[in-house]
Amino acid sequence: MAGQPGVPEAGGTDVLPGSRSALDPGRAIKPGRHGLSPETVAGIQRERLIDAFVQVVSERGFAHTTIGRVTEGAGVTKKTFYTHFTDLDDCFLAAYQRGMDILLRRMAEAYEAAPSWPDGIRAALRRMLAILAAEPRFARASLVEVNAAGPQVRQARIDNLARFRGFFEDPSLPPVPVAVIDAIVGGIYSAIHVQMETGEAEELPSLLPALTYFVLLPLIGREAASPYLTGDP
Repeated sequence: MAGQPGVPEAGGTDVLPGSRSALDPGRAIKPGRHGLSPETVAGIQRERLIDAFVQVVSERGFAHTTIGRVTEGAGVTKKTFYTHFTDLDDCFLAAYQRGMDILLRRMAEAYEAAPSWPDGIRAALRRMLAILAAEPRFARASLVEVNAAGPQVRQARIDNLARFRGFFEDPSLPPVPVAVIDAIVGGIYSAIHVQMETGEAEELPSLLPALTYFVLLPLIGREAASPYLTGDP
């Protein structure tokens, strides 16, 4: 199969933003002599701010997210926030980009392990839906609230959706117009967005057969795609 689609080299934390409590005692920095370097302290504070941001935005919505609520959720001061980020959009961008890097990397791992392109697509979709179901805070921030953010974050959403084109670069496929690929990716995004808005995130894995069929139908035909709709290819 083709190389890992749109995924940077693995590095750093592999925990999705918002999955950990920013106020977990294990992440606290003791006052006084704690033996930590300034760089380590800054890194801990930044990570706590990112987690707190995702938690706040997923619960209140971006329109009602304030720097004060984020810093309160992170247990730091506003001065500390401005040390790391220029504004809420900047914080959103950091959280969103890290989460998408992790999501795409995990999807690519599942895709690469599959024996064929159709199986790889199903494996990647299964991994994505499972991750989003397990991390509803990041799912809501990245799929729903991202549309309410500023132009820099919305552009990042467009850029990251384009990274999914890599899943369609397989030698077994004939050349597929970019517009067709983008339409397929957009359809998947829309279906997941609707589920997030109208149902529970934990139900996202139930979309797997329909989304797999939706992707495969225009590319390999009804006969070859239909078994994936029943879950028995």
